[in-house]
Amino acid sequence: IPMAAKARTPRGRAPLGAPSKPAPRAERYELFAICAPGLEGVLEAEMRALGLTVGKRDVGGVAFSGGSSALFRANLWLRTATRIIARVGDFHARLFDELERHARRLEWSRFLTGGQPVRLRVSTSKSRLYHTGAVAQRVAEAMELATGIAPSVASGADDDEEAGDAPLVIVRLFRDQCTVSIDSSGTLLHRRGYRLATAKAPLRETLAAALLLASGWDRRTPLLDPLCGAGTIPIEGALLARRMPPG
Repeated sequence: IPMAAKARTPRGRAPLGAPSKPAPRAERYELFAICAPGLEGVLEAEMRALGLTVGKRDVGGVAFSGGSSALFRANLWLRTATRIIARVGDFHARLFDELERHARRLEWSRFLTGGQPVRLRVSTSKSRLYHTGAVAQRVAEAMELATGIAPSVASGADDDEEAGDAPLVIVRLFRDQCTVSIDSSGTLLHRRGYRLATAKAPLRETLAAALLLASGWDRRTPLLDPLCGAGTIPIEGALLARRMPPG
């Protein structure tokens, strides 16, 4: 399945113009592109230029929908997103029995295969169910019933630490509304690039690309970086000008 396969689209020119033909209903996913807070407008403009079916803009990202083609295109071409996640379900839960009941009803088999190692990350805010460990336990039990394996619980922080190729399931409780998503990107997208080693306080490639896109640079005018350190901004500029996928 797309979320587990992490397939790569062949490199080539970015798709332009109208969106591609809509995917069959059975293959369509509700997706969300995560970005650094404050970059939502830049990310949305980038998504529209790729022909993605853009939905609501939220703090820290932009919703969109589509099939596996849109999912792969977003992972390959978006320069300012850090993750692309697919929504597994969304429901209200103020009590643990509500959480357990709804979690068991989610279509886990649509995104995960039985026996596949899974990581689970939970965060809660302004909700009656505030204990992340207890929430993780209930969701893990529901996933085990559906997939045949109990997931390992990951840290709540979205940092650079990755745990192999195991899919990441993200559970977020905010004001008693539980949103369950699965990551499709694997390693954070700014790490898919050319830089294997960094110095202290490196500028992320996603942020460098966002600075260029927000500046209005036309990709033809000579680009000058008078404070060039590791060259992240000029390199992202070269990739933009040559219409090459990031990394």
